[in-house]
Amino acid sequence: MEVVALLRSIEEMKRTGWAKFHVGGNEAEIVEVIKGIGAQLGPFARGRTKSVAEVLLPQERHNAHPRSLSARFGTGQLPFHAELSHRSKPCRYLVLGCVDPGTSISATLLIDWHRLGLTEQEVELLESAPVLVRTGRRSFYSTMLPRSHEYLRFDPGCIQAVDARGNVALSILEERIGSAMPYRHDWRKGDILLIDNWRVLHGREATEMNTNRKLARVLIDG
Repeated sequence: MEVVALLRSIEEMKRTGWAKFHVGGNEAEIVEVIKGIGAQLGPFARGRTKSVAEVLLPQERHNAHPRSLSARFGTGQLPFHAELSHRSKPCRYLVLGCVDPGTSISATLLIDWHRLGLTEQEVELLESAPVLVRTGRRSFYSTMLPRSHEYLRFDPGCIQAVDARGNVALSILEERIGSAMPYRHDWRKGDILLIDNWRVLHGREATEMNTNRKLARVLIDG
């Protein structure tokens, strides 16, 4: 990918929350492309496999990591979430590269949470309602929105309300997300998505096992 085109894509992502482009190459070349993009954005964050670049395949619930979304939803639709919400602060950016779109359509969905139309009262509730962030022995209490509003901590797989206010806050987000019109990206081999993880929630349509759907991913702190 040309340096000028890469810089334009990064600027577009920082301006709008996400950007896309297309490259050629095999799996190894696509992985190198997304690693190169990640290196331009900041230090790499490690996922559960501890690898800089991970290759994602649809997982049945019984085969998935016990604290992952796939463990709850399997090949069904994955709900909208911010990546690494189980950490003290979610990762800053997410870069996905399509190695193989698979034999059945399974789009990635994007929603800018700034456009959910939250009222001042709802924002205040997200800032103050306590939630439990479940991450095994290192679980902790937090809120979904810090006072700075720099990111939204949201992941149905690891966030749990601890009182009535937390239940209301979660219900508000789920209702707003459910009524929003997401961007729908149908993958082609070589497609690259850059996502501002602090601004844009992402999800996945339902898929099937043995379709060969394969996405490469890097996570970046910022």
